[in-house]
Amino acid sequence: MDKAFVSPDNIENDIWQAFLAGAREAASALDLSVDYQTHGGQESQQMSQLQAAITGGADMITGTAYQNSGVRSIADVAAEGGVPFISYWTMATWWTPLDTGPEFLQYQIPEVVRTGAATARVLFEAMGGSGNFVHITGVPGHVGSHRNAGVELAMEEYPDIERLGEPIPSEWTRATGRQAMSDFLSKFGDDIDGVYGQNDGVALGALSVLEENDMAVPVVGYDGFQESVGLVRDRSADSGQPWLAGTFAAQPFWQGGWAVVKGYDWLHGWRPEVPERMMFGGGAMIINDSLSRDTFGDMDVSFTSPQRYLDVAFSEGESPYDWQAMSVEESGDEWDPQNLLSPIRREDFSQLLWTEENKPSNYSVPSEYDNADLFDQVEQDYRERFENGANPYA
Repeated sequence: MDKAFVSPDNIENDIWQAFLAGAREAASALDLSVDYQTHGGQESQQMSQLQAAITGGADMITGTAYQNSGVRSIADVAAEGGVPFISYWTMATWWTPLDTGPEFLQYQIPEVVRTGAATARVLFEAMGGSGNFVHITGVPGHVGSHRNAGVELAMEEYPDIERLGEPIPSEWTRATGRQAMSDFLSKFGDDIDGVYGQNDGVALGALSVLEENDMAVPVVGYDGFQESVGLVRDRSADSGQPWLAGTFAAQPFWQGGWAVVKGYDWLHGWRPEVPERMMFGGGAMIINDSLSRDTFGDMDVSFTSPQRYLDVAFSEGESPYDWQAMSVEESGDEWDPQNLLSPIRREDFSQLLWTEENKPSNYSVPSEYDNADLFDQVEQDYRERFENGANPYA
């Protein structure tokens, strides 16, 4: 039996719990087993765990490095062990899977800048298009911090929105969200009309401080925690309490299952095309019923209802995903991704905050990224498969 090894930084939040559940469900469908260890943001510990897992018989690895700089080390471990590696979220700057070898099967992330801007727009609309907000960011150096650029873009569209003070970084946790919100309250008090949380953990932490101070202002998060989606569903703008206006969910249950399926395909001889090696993964915007989806009709994001998201992402082994249909090995030319993915092109590198200023002088992007026709072909193929296939969040 083939073995998959999952390497999250922790499973204290719903994202990695859902990711692990998806990996397990897909593995069961394909007759694989799954093991995991958390690395707690310690790169040396993660490397030791991965090496031990491969020595112990792991046939594929997936997860995330705590910071962008750690991705190369994981890829090297995978290459040395001859096992496929599917990476999410973090990514080394100016470095692609082609720069390490075939074992780095795929890097995937939502369009962090664009979706960061989308969640900011939800907040600004919940604030009525004017007022003051505070911004709790994530871990500096983590690709999730690129949502900051999205917030800046959204602010350009709302001239009557002002950000109070400098954003305060967090460690993605409720505790650090609470601390940041407390600091903002001590500085700005009742001048705060809204809160942008870089993930649901800090958003929930901020919400708890607002509750203690009787401040009924909107908050947005990112990730789709079970508790936060429940609050989006259950607490309205007129509740007299702080309320979650929305959250963007990167579909972690699907992510975990997808990683196992693609690792399984790789072990059975499938190899991805170059445009499949780095891809933007689809997600779902979940907004409070106090807001209208029509307001955001120009945003290129998919929406789903809070209850539908909960039914799929936290389905406990009975999800609507067809993992065998997702597999090239099992389904051949009829395989169905059940999510919308698109290749990360050279012109998209800015979404990863790769700039000419931070590009190493001795680095050249692999020439394969100049093959626009191939990228067009792969993008069209994935879109057609998604549009003609199953979408559990529809």
